Amino acid sequence: MENPILTLDTSAINHLADDPESEALIAGLTAGFFVRHSFSSVSEVIATTDPVRRSQLIAVWTRLLSSGDCIDPQHEVIRKMVSRFEAPAPFDWATVDVRFIEVESEILRAEVFTDELAAQEREESRALKKRFHDGFDKAKPAFDKLFASGDDKIPGSVSELVIRLQEGGAYWKLAGDIHAGVSKKSPDEATLRRFVAECDPFRALMVAVCTAQYERCFREKNGGPSLRAGRIDTFMAVSLPYCHRFLTGDRGQLACYNEVVSIANLGATVQLYDEFRNGFLLAGETTGAAR
Repeated sequence: MENPILTLDTSAINHLADDPESEALIAGLTAGFFVRHSFSSVSEVIATTDPVRRSQLIAVWTRLLSSGDCIDPQHEVIRKMVSRFEAPAPFDWATVDVRFIEVESEILRAEVFTDELAAQEREESRALKKRFHDGFDKAKPAFDKLFASGDDKIPGSVSELVIRLQEGGAYWKLAGDIHAGVSKKSPDEATLRRFVAECDPFRALMVAVCTAQYERCFREKNGGPSLRAGRIDTFMAVSLPYCHRFLTGDRGQLACYNEVVSIANLGATVQLYDEFRNGFLLAGETTGAAR
C-alpha cells in the first residue's frame, strides 16, 4: 500500500458531503490516500433519519471506497485480537485480518440501507448511549465525595489518571473485564500487561475509556479543553492504529484522540476536517493534485 491511510469520522463525512469543493476534495482524497472506513461511522450514517441525506452520505462513501476499505466494528476487532493473542503462534496485531468485506458490498448496494434499518440502528444506539452515560454518572458522586473528604487528590490530567489506575490495579481489572467479555476468561495481570503493551488497538481502547472517565468524572470546568467524545467516538478509538491520519469535525473528539495517540504511543495524526481541508486544497492548487 503506497498511499497513506486516511480515516474520516461521521462528522468529517458530513462536512465533506456539504463542502462546496466536495468534488475536487473527493478526487484528491482518492488519488492521494487509501481511505479506510470504520464500521462505527458506517453505523451512524445508516441511522440517519432523512433518507435523502442518508443517500448523500452513502454516495460519498461509495466514491471514497474506490480507493479504500472498511474495518470491523470495534468489538469484533477486539474479539479477533484476543483470539489471536490466545493462540499458540506469536502475536502481531497488525497481521490480524479486520477487513469487513461484507459491509463494503452493502455500501456499494446502497438500497439495503432502508428507513427500517435506520430506525433500528437509532434505537440500539440510544440504548447503548444511555448505558454508557449512566455508568459515569453513577460513579461520579462517589469520586466527588472522596475528593471532598481530602482522602485523595483529583487527577490533573488523563495521563496522571492512567498511571494511578495502573498502579492501583483498576486499569488491569478493566482490561480483564473487556478481555473476559470476548473470551469468557480473564488472564492474570502479567498476561494483561503484555497484551496491552503488544496490541495497539486494545491499548487505544483502554486509554479512550480512561479519557472518558477523566472528562466525565474528574476534569474541572476550567481545567483545559473539553475531551468529551460520545460513546461511539470513544470506542472508535480502536481504529486509530489502522490509519496514518484521522479527520473529525468534533473538537471534543479531536482533543480526546490526541490524548489517546499521545498516551498510547500511536503513530496517527488527528486533525480537524476544516484544517486538513484548507491545507489540502491549497496544496492541490499549487501542484494540481486536488483538481
